[in-house]
Amino acid sequence: MFKLILRQANWGIFGAIFAFIIGFFVKIFIVDIVGLENWGKYVTAQIFSSISETILSVGIPYIILKFFPNLIEKDRCKSSRIANVFLRYSFIIGLLYLIIIYFSSSYINTILYGGIDNLDYILFLMCIHVPISMLFGVVVSLYRSVLKIKEIVVYGTCISVTLRALLTFIIFQYTSNITWFIFIELFAQVLSLTILLFLFNKNEFSLFKKSHYSEVLYDTNIVSYGKKMYLNSIIAFISAQALTIIISVKLNTFEVGAYNIILSFTTITTFLLINLNKVFAPAISKLYKENNFKKLDLLYKKTTIFINLFTLPLVISVMFFSEELLKLYSNEMLDYNVFLYYMLIGGIISSSFGSSGTMMIMAGLEKENLYIQFIRGCLIIILSLFLLPVFGMYGVVFLYIIFMLLVNLSQYYLIKKNMQVTPFSPSLFILYLIAIFGIYLSINFKFDFKVYHFFIIPIFIYIVFFILMFKSFKKIIKELLQ
Repeated sequence: MFKLILRQANWGIFGAIFAFIIGFFVKIFIVDIVGLENWGKYVTAQIFSSISETILSVGIPYIILKFFPNLIEKDRCKSSRIANVFLRYSFIIGLLYLIIIYFSSSYINTILYGGIDNLDYILFLMCIHVPISMLFGVVVSLYRSVLKIKEIVVYGTCISVTLRALLTFIIFQYTSNITWFIFIELFAQVLSLTILLFLFNKNEFSLFKKSHYSEVLYDTNIVSYGKKMYLNSIIAFISAQALTIIISVKLNTFEVGAYNIILSFTTITTFLLINLNKVFAPAISKLYKENNFKKLDLLYKKTTIFINLFTLPLVISVMFFSEELLKLYSNEMLDYNVFLYYMLIGGIISSSFGSSGTMMIMAGLEKENLYIQFIRGCLIIILSLFLLPVFGMYGVVFLYIIFMLLVNLSQYYLIKKNMQVTPFSPSLFILYLIAIFGIYLSINFKFDFKVYHFFIIPIFIYIVFFILMFKSFKKIIKELLQ
């Protein structure tokens, strides 16, 4: 089971690593040219665009993933018609949304953001992403429903990310206007979407068959499930993004840009976890339905060890070079180094709980998880409205860490109570003792780093971890080779 999970995750992990590395250097290049304040404007508009997309998508990607794998086998023609309905909805609603934003962007800028210079134009350009992203979500879900992950990574990630990077490095030799970066992203995304649409239409089934909305609206199973997942997605999005949303409204664009950079580093603590969850989910569901809690417990422990064995050395390496990495963006980012430490440590602690959220959703505790996310979102919104204007970034980091840990602890308690499974093991405890020593050294051991240190130190850290955790590492390799 564990071997199958790792093999299925390979393409997703490759795509995520590729996008992260290229995106890391692109962000450094852009921020250095346009400055943190303009980057903050871009991030603010991006947050608004993401909120809009989540609201307008009405749970369509979840519907496709739920119903299409079986529907394609039984009735390919009906699958084609329903897919066409979803595509038309995304295009038409997205177009109407753009018309509304075109006439209201200046009012949105004034009401929400206090009339930031040039933000209304950036806001409109960024919102062009909404209909494109909605269409992209439909197409990617269709590929996932026929288990074509490779195509998503190659055409949806690699081409888009590479093209965006190349155009950015060329065009920003001649300009420092952040709006050009938005145009580049739009072009790259449209090209990837076109390729994915063409290939799916050619190799799987037609996405342009004549259809009618009634085929979806009168299907009670689809409508009922869609409403449920739409509510879940809204609550999950607000819970996950509530702090970022309030930050974009309450803090200045410089701080918004700085927080976005810190957050991009913090994502390495959940990088492997997110990608492993995509294939861990069906395994959890299968073992839960079989009431095989003993095997589920072993799987939970193994995946948690695997995630942390590869994640912790990377996080410690980032902490070693934190000042040097932040200076790549701007010397002003050095003032935020302490916040990066706190958030990375919070992410490390959270990582020790493994796939707790996925475990709850796939093992019959989705309602309880929804309550946790709902309470988290509400409390973050209320507290951030009071704390951020007074404490600024200190309030942001405090809320980020506290609520991350509260969610993990709540999920752990419910999982342990209902299924008697846990991510914790003696090997994980030893791994974290090693990590504590590494974190202490990374924070206190500072000297004039040379370029070769950026390669030697991370390699050395990984070697130390794998030597000290040799038995656990050997078990993982043995299962992979069997």
